[in-house]
Amino acid sequence: MRDYFDRGPQVQDLPGTYAAESTATVHNRTVEWTHPLGEVVSALVAAGLRIEFLHEHDVSLFRRFEAFEQRDGYFRLPADRPRIPLMYPLRAARG
Repeated sequence: MRDYFDRGPQVQDLPGTYAAESTATVHNRTVEWTHPLGEVVSALVAAGLRIEFLHEHDVSLFRRFEAFEQRDGYFRLPADRPRIPLMYPLRAARG
């Protein structure tokens, strides 16, 4: 895992996809950036949007980290680790 507040790019060169890790793929280099929750919400507010809801979930739909275990159809951190938010739905509207 990487630091939540690390603002630098995360470069990976791994085959497969989040939906099918064992699928043979080419051109596997990806570059991703972390956008902390506060940055996302602040950008929406600065754009004139009103936050209608924000919910946090301690599950992921794919194996984002190697330590994840699949349980109940979702990926989670092992039971002996603290639960942390792994994904969130957010709805914003104009006005």
